[in-house]
Amino acid sequence: MRLSAPCPHGLTPLSIALFVALAAPLPTRAAEELASSTTTATALDLPSTTIDAQSVAGTTTTEGTHAYTTGQTAAATRLPLSLKETPQSVTVITRQEMDDQQLNSVDQVVARTTGLSTQTFDTGRAYFYARGFQINSFQFDGIPTTFEPGTSFLDTALYDRVEVVRGATGLLTGAGNPSASINLVRKHPTPDFSLKASVSGGSWDNYRSTVDLSTPLTPDGRVRGRFVAVEQIGHSYLDRYQGKKQAYYGVVDADLTDETTLSVGYEDQDNTPTGVTWGGMPLFNSDGSKTHYSRSASLAADWSRWDTRLQTAFANLEHRFDNDWKVRLALEHSQTTSDERLLSTLGYTSAGLYPLALAEKDTDRQNSVDLMASGPFSLLGREHEAVIGYMDSRRKEHALGTGFVYPGGVLEPNGEFPMPDFGAATWSATDSLIKQRGAYGAVRLSVTDPLKVIIGGRVSEYEISQDSAGTPFAYKTRGRFTPYAGVIYALDDTYSAYASYTEIFKPQSYSDSSGKILEPTTGKNREVGLKASYLDGRVNASLSVFDVRLDNVAQSDTGHYVPVTGAQAYYAASGTKSQGFDFDLQGELAQDWNLMFGYSHYTASQGDGSRLSSALPRTTAKLFTTYRLPGALNRLTVGGGTRWQSSFYQNATRGQSTVEVEQGAYALTSLMARYDLTKQVELGFNLDNLFDKKYYSMIGFYNQALYGDPRNFTVSVSYKL
Repeated sequence: MRLSAPCPHGLTPLSIALFVALAAPLPTRAAEELASSTTTATALDLPSTTIDAQSVAGTTTTEGTHAYTTGQTAAATRLPLSLKETPQSVTVITRQEMDDQQLNSVDQVVARTTGLSTQTFDTGRAYFYARGFQINSFQFDGIPTTFEPGTSFLDTALYDRVEVVRGATGLLTGAGNPSASINLVRKHPTPDFSLKASVSGGSWDNYRSTVDLSTPLTPDGRVRGRFVAVEQIGHSYLDRYQGKKQAYYGVVDADLTDETTLSVGYEDQDNTPTGVTWGGMPLFNSDGSKTHYSRSASLAADWSRWDTRLQTAFANLEHRFDNDWKVRLALEHSQTTSDERLLSTLGYTSAGLYPLALAEKDTDRQNSVDLMASGPFSLLGREHEAVIGYMDSRRKEHALGTGFVYPGGVLEPNGEFPMPDFGAATWSATDSLIKQRGAYGAVRLSVTDPLKVIIGGRVSEYEISQDSAGTPFAYKTRGRFTPYAGVIYALDDTYSAYASYTEIFKPQSYSDSSGKILEPTTGKNREVGLKASYLDGRVNASLSVFDVRLDNVAQSDTGHYVPVTGAQAYYAASGTKSQGFDFDLQGELAQDWNLMFGYSHYTASQGDGSRLSSALPRTTAKLFTTYRLPGALNRLTVGGGTRWQSSFYQNATRGQSTVEVEQGAYALTSLMARYDLTKQVELGFNLDNLFDKKYYSMIGFYNQALYGDPRNFTVSVSYKL
């Protein structure tokens, strides 16, 4: 949605009865003990869920491995590589991590991923950032799409894993920022019949139920199906808010031949909350004094809502040749619709809070096609790998909205403000058409046994045409080349060093004082680092040092205006930069001990030297670990973690002056426990914000502030067959 203000944005549970430290190697003695622990599993009489090296190494699917890492990922280059062989900073959030922490939505996953941060403006929207830049490169099974902040609610029960590549990712995603790319990888049918169902309840009457059924559809198993259903309802610590979410997913995989597989699926996610906020609560009274609101205070009315629905149909056809090459054709059609009725305030007057309202309806449709071929080849007596592909997408957007509506009167935070007559307001439409095409390719050259070089590039075509309230805009760029280069050197069987250079570009709609549209921004990412793989790939670690540059960034040209339209003119400024490092460690450190730890720090400035994105924390640390107790207590798994972030600030208006408002550094602690009643039934308990830390998740935006979640808990029961 396109808003220029503090834009915020009864269900019953599904009846289950309806569905039958990288800097030095690990100490030698510790490494030997960890390695030998895999040979003593029988002595410990551990359950069948214990991880072994074979369940992780060489695999991409994380479901069923119970692991906190993956054996392979193609997220950076489309070449299936281990994390140690990938010359970029990559984190994969596995199915087990999402289950252990009850990460049921995309925004919850992002908040716990190394190097990523979330900026929340209200209960309807969350923006994601990495290295100081907004993340707008989003993918489903590798198919790029434009991220909409209202879709941060997407339910993770449908996905096997979330792959995050930090830095510029133009090789595969096309247009975007040099921040990161987030790829949601869908679940697929398992070879054998499986059923998992769960129900949960928690703070503020939140209830959730899921069913996940996978089964062969033919006696020989050549046709398999999977169905996932989620229903969730609940209130919030915020007055009058009630969430309501449904998610359904079905997919069929068919082996047409031994070498050819067809997958066809459909995904439907519907979010219909009421009592949603649009922004937060005012920071200052009309006399400039600070306000004092409880965490539960909300300006939302009973009629406030932000409905969002995402529907996607997809088909993938893959053929595998005898020479280990494979070809994949992927088709996808998606539609996102939203309907908002929102209420907020522009602040206090002498009479009280001045109300502000808005209504909008949006529809976005995207058709995408991706054709890819990859495999090995021989050259000069050595084996190498290559990937080539072509992507084409067409996205059509229609937004119809009232703009700001000023209903008059005084707004009280009690939910009783009457709905304005939106039908009598002036509605205006914005129609946009975005076309992207790109041919890409990369080769991984085995120069020597320890030295691998990846060279690639993408040639892109980008076209946008838009009509906003009768004002047309059009832009096209062709033959845009985006390079990719990476070098990986294996220091030994455990460690590798790497360096990479990647780019990305993003067209913009701003015009200069002559009326000419500014050239696209160009993001460049330089990165060097060390990677390690311990214990046969069950533990992966990385340390990356990065330098990110963004050029041609639009800056307001004070006193100059665009001819004819009279709009504010802009000029292109270069020199926006971000520098820092990421450290990431994930895996099974010892028998039944999983851990993820991420630490990230950066400094960022604009071309004039001023701080970039002051409303984001510069440093984040994220830790979570679980341990299954040994011996007689091995039915019990316990865990916990902490998320810490540094302070952030933003300018706000206080009376007639501008002041800095700040949220200091804070940490949030979580605990979990899971008990196996039987091999089929598990009891779970999760507790977030253990010490009930009171903090702002947003402060300063339109002189408002929004509190983060207080202490809350979830109790769950799951059954698997």
